[in-house]
Amino acid sequence: MSFPFSDDHDMIREAVRGVLQDAYDGGKGPEHIYNSGTGYDAALWTSFAQELGMAGIAIDEAYGGAALGDLGRVVVMEELGASLASIPFSPSGTIAADMIAGVGSDEAKEEWLPKIAAGEAILAYTDGHDALTVEGGKISGRVNMVLYGAQADVVLMSLRDGDTFKLIGIPKEVEGYSAETIETMDPTRSFSNVILQDVAMTDVLHLGAGTPEQFDAIVKTSFIGLAAECVGGAQKALDMTLEYLGQRVQFGRPIASFQAIKHRAADMYIAIEAARNAVYAAAMAEGDDKIEAAIIAKAYASDAFFEVAGHAIQLHGGIGFTWEYPLHYFFKRARANRAVFGQSAREYERLATILLGEAA
Repeated sequence: MSFPFSDDHDMIREAVRGVLQDAYDGGKGPEHIYNSGTGYDAALWTSFAQELGMAGIAIDEAYGGAALGDLGRVVVMEELGASLASIPFSPSGTIAADMIAGVGSDEAKEEWLPKIAAGEAILAYTDGHDALTVEGGKISGRVNMVLYGAQADVVLMSLRDGDTFKLIGIPKEVEGYSAETIETMDPTRSFSNVILQDVAMTDVLHLGAGTPEQFDAIVKTSFIGLAAECVGGAQKALDMTLEYLGQRVQFGRPIASFQAIKHRAADMYIAIEAARNAVYAAAMAEGDDKIEAAIIAKAYASDAFFEVAGHAIQLHGGIGFTWEYPLHYFFKRARANRAVFGQSAREYERLATILLGEAA
């Protein structure tokens, strides 16, 4: 399959890679970010979103974006995955932007999409329709594991309203709102538990509404970005491994010359290329096919990243298990990505449901 990457995509990849390489040397990253417990690099986010202008890569030009769609977004996400950058592009520039573009009112689009594109505001999103309750004009509930919830200026949530969902926004300064940063296996990203305690409906931003199917489709389509991040991380882990295999000498020759090592490296390469093709195909898909392709991409790419990162650590031998060597960050990101939006087994169940429904 051929993919229609343009000169614009190539320039974007080069520009993003340059900025990230300056900030993160080979995935090591500033130790104060990875060990601080925040999982957020504010300085890099300013460079990436405001100075480089990448936060709005897929947002329509009418709202200040570049309008390069999912293909442009996966180019960026691959580079972010390769660097393990601690910035909120995935929640803000992907799912939150898509939610507002998909089910937001005209007023919400005009106000918030330009702010996201310019990097002036960080938004996060979480499904709240099963966790939130409304009583006496006040909202209460708790949603766990919200990506960059603590750093978000506004957390978007779905709120059940009869047979439809409302898209609401909770500004971080409203009374009754709190976001508790939690420690996870992956220190390169920020996750939070978001708690609403009697937040007045009058303090909530009412941004739009849609059917449960619309909300679900937007969430599933956002899997493409996460899958692209997995591909970028897996490719970097393989690159690091191949460099090491060519340098490590055993029995008088580089261990890369051993047949068993070659087979393992070849298996890693094949898994990455298959995942890459799944991601690019999902980015190009349209209509209902896009949801199916996004599920496939997320399930396969997250599994491939986890397997490649594990093989990479084994092939590095003792150094692969040392804290000072950056490879363990890739393994932790891979393990975390398998759980974001549900394990891959859940994605295969979703895919089976779609396919069986079509067969019926």
